[in-house]
Amino acid sequence: MYKRKIYSIVGIITALSQACLLLMLVMTASAVTAAENEKIKIEQFSLSRSVAYLGEEISASVTISAPPSLRKEKLQVRYYLDKKEIGKQTITSFSPAGIAKTEFSFKDSPEGRYQFRVVVDIEGKNGNSDEVSRQLAILSLPGGMTTKEFSSNSDDKTSKNDTASEKPDLEAVSIDFNIASPRLGQKIRIISRISNTGSVQADNAKIRLFINGQPYGDDIRMNIAAGSHANIETDFLPRSEGKKDILLLINPDGEIDEKSNRNNLLSKTLIVRPAERTGKTAAAPEKSSSQADRANLVVYIETISGVHYTSDGQVRFYITNNSQTTQSKPFTLGVQLLQASQGNLWLIRQPVKALKAGETVTISTRWPEDQLSTTGLFLAMVDIEGKIKETDIRDNHTRPFRVVSTATNSSMQSATEPEPEIIITRPAKNEHLPDSNKLVVSWETHGDIGNRVRISVSNSKTKEKILRFITNNDGQYSVDFSSQKAGEYVLLISTENNEVVSSKRTFQISRKEPVKTPMLVAPVSGASFRGEQQVKVVWPDNFKKRLDLFLNLVLLESSSNKIVKLNDKPVAASDGQFTWQVPDDGTVFGIYRLQVSSLNGDVLAETKEIELLPNFVSFDQALSGQGKDEIQTDLEIARTSFNGPNLEFLVMNNGPADISASGMLGYKFTSYFVRKLPITSDEDLIICKSSLLAELPPGEGKIISLGRDPDCPLGERGGGASFEYVVNRFVLPVLVDYHLTDPKPLNNLSKFYWPEN
Repeated sequence: MYKRKIYSIVGIITALSQACLLLMLVMTASAVTAAENEKIKIEQFSLSRSVAYLGEEISASVTISAPPSLRKEKLQVRYYLDKKEIGKQTITSFSPAGIAKTEFSFKDSPEGRYQFRVVVDIEGKNGNSDEVSRQLAILSLPGGMTTKEFSSNSDDKTSKNDTASEKPDLEAVSIDFNIASPRLGQKIRIISRISNTGSVQADNAKIRLFINGQPYGDDIRMNIAAGSHANIETDFLPRSEGKKDILLLINPDGEIDEKSNRNNLLSKTLIVRPAERTGKTAAAPEKSSSQADRANLVVYIETISGVHYTSDGQVRFYITNNSQTTQSKPFTLGVQLLQASQGNLWLIRQPVKALKAGETVTISTRWPEDQLSTTGLFLAMVDIEGKIKETDIRDNHTRPFRVVSTATNSSMQSATEPEPEIIITRPAKNEHLPDSNKLVVSWETHGDIGNRVRISVSNSKTKEKILRFITNNDGQYSVDFSSQKAGEYVLLISTENNEVVSSKRTFQISRKEPVKTPMLVAPVSGASFRGEQQVKVVWPDNFKKRLDLFLNLVLLESSSNKIVKLNDKPVAASDGQFTWQVPDDGTVFGIYRLQVSSLNGDVLAETKEIELLPNFVSFDQALSGQGKDEIQTDLEIARTSFNGPNLEFLVMNNGPADISASGMLGYKFTSYFVRKLPITSDEDLIICKSSLLAELPPGEGKIISLGRDPDCPLGERGGGASFEYVVNRFVLPVLVDYHLTDPKPLNNLSKFYWPEN
């Protein structure tokens, strides 16, 4: 009995010891896990501008947080343009809350398009770092000016060392507008502030103002006393909506000897909104302080030429709360006939939950069978009971649409109706692709195949699918295969639901050993230039030694066989370079290959891709990736063509990332219709805007139809609707949880000429 008690007490003590040991292990593991989770983080990051001119100062503001265990470490902040490091800072002190702020300024970088990157890590240690990035475009000076042309030979270093010198020092201080964001047709006043911080007066100083790269008005001359400032007011009446780049340049010709000329340049962007609507259509409501906390509901349904296709009888609507701060209340989605009278009941009423700020939901509803494939047009509307106060109610409804079912109903097929069949007519069996490496697919269909087909191509040896997309069942499609390896490939065409599949068709891709053409020193492939900018063409140094060699310089348009010759007379190779000004009248617009050739046509050097854009094309917005994981995928406008009367283009996701509709705010497309060349008036250019909110898996695409759009009169092929060409261009969609980047941004643009026949 006594022994049993002893054993029992020992057992209890043992159990308690094990429990304490387990608790200590858990606490230790938690401490280790907590230590592993303690990381430095970039909380905020902003650039003073996403578009700047050569020589203009750009500032980056960075806020960094660190846990208590890391606040005594020495942190280093490194700044990059793409992969080139342009600066470094060290941070050794934090606020009591663990916050450190720093600023970094730079200028005089080469013109081009960059990813401005900020990397923070612990000096001498690996594994604990954070990185953010923004897009940055640095433009050459307007009118082909260089920094030397408006520069005296003094700089900051000279002026600091030469303390006895007495010189003026002119500075562009600020640019302001009396109306922050005017409407089209509304006159504004540009107020430019200039100062002289030098020790002597600046006599007869010249001030020049540029708008969208072109001088605006005459140069202004004035005397500015030492230690004083002056305001210059300029009236401006915008003649088109969109972004206007305002540039102030002081002492452009270097006539005044200054202490420093590095502060003579300043630019600012002005946003011109559309003209206020009159008549029955209400103008867009201005967002006031009382509206700042309101939701903004937007509803969208995917259509092709005004038709929504369903294979399962379900119709899907995408609804987004575009507010960045405010959650909506629950509301009701309704669908009604467009021609219905006020008293008619809603065809569909479906409750929708409250949406968080920036949230998108997909609402699926069973469509009434008696309303499928009818000629009736329908309209879907959110908040049909008017319960929610919004900043703007004009996007609460969809465009008119019809619903068509693509489901096969065998019981409805007549005995004489042919069996569904897809026959590939091109490429021929084992056909070798031509040197252009363009695969042209043609097919015939019999029976009820549906309005769309699925095309896939796989590698015969590895079975890897290299192409997969859905397109209209119009009998023909072409795709560029120049990036694919040599070998045998298998083509299949099926119905959209994969119920009917064609027989396999094999074809061959051959690869000749490419002749390597030397690259031009400048411009580099991928560079982008605007109207009125100077493009400096620099060829390899070994060309200069050939005194008997004369050159021609041409642009080859990627979307056609059109060429643009840059030089009027042969250029001597010994010159080493050639400067050409980009026209701003629409005659050059798109993606081009730049070639330098001998007078007999032999190509001696080239740049494979450059982008040339007129000034009426808006700049891409810099997308914020703060706090988001980065994903990368190649998005491309793969084809533009007429499908019947409607103009449409195909947007492909070439991978690797999967773009989900539930987590994105949508693609923003702009179509530039050029009706006459050169562009000399507003009537010569029509600009249409559209958007898409849809899932886009890798290897698949979506067709955007510009037809039947009342806001895009040239989207339908008809009398009076012809144009010289149309350029479609889109901005990457903004994802809720991820920051999306595109490794091939130049294929986000497509150019299509009006067909001759």
